[in-house]
Amino acid sequence: MTPQIEYVLGATVLSIALGLLIGFAYARGYRGMLLSASFVHACVVIVPLTALVMHTIRSATAFDNANRAMGEGFAFALIGLLGLIRFRTIVRDTREFTFVFISIVTGVGIGGGQFVLTAGGCVFVLILLIVLERIKFGTPRAPSLRVRATGAEDAFAQYETALRRVAERVNSVSLRHTADGGTTYTFEIVAGVGQDIPSIAVTVRAVPGTSEVNVVRLQRGKGAEGDGD
Repeated sequence: MTPQIEYVLGATVLSIALGLLIGFAYARGYRGMLLSASFVHACVVIVPLTALVMHTIRSATAFDNANRAMGEGFAFALIGLLGLIRFRTIVRDTREFTFVFISIVTGVGIGGGQFVLTAGGCVFVLILLIVLERIKFGTPRAPSLRVRATGAEDAFAQYETALRRVAERVNSVSLRHTADGGTTYTFEIVAGVGQDIPSIAVTVRAVPGTSEVNVVRLQRGKGAEGDGD
């Protein structure tokens, strides 16, 4: 077996192994309700594909340093652009974009022949992401909620007062009159310490004249996450 073939096989095995590690780390750390298997598979496949592109360009420009540097820069830009275009309907938040970027950078490193540096860097970044997830670094200490209540036409002040007892911040979002003479009030709040969806729903339902209460959790860039009564 020639050194060239050994190099290609080694790069292929390493790229697939690191791709699987990236996909596994994403799947294990996912906290949503709908895990996309296609996204996990894409994170795995991006690594060997990127490494293949980089290795092809390196081989084609092996004897011309100027063209080699320009070719590698073009390859990185092209792969990054194609990744963003491909995932425009799949990437939902910055965490998913981070894993796409890790896959691309890992493939570039392997294709550039930096096996040890790339493997070490990839493992380090994945461990860092897992640690940040475990310690809930940057996670708000209280959930943001949307509260919708249907009650008497003149009950706005009562609902606002009730919510201020269980929330750190209260913002009125909308007010809509119903066909039966009632009014639906919508608020966005930051829950107080120790408060959750059921306790806030109970507090709002205690306002006299309340016929319906709906409380949903808000997520940045996603709106309401789910319903609770």
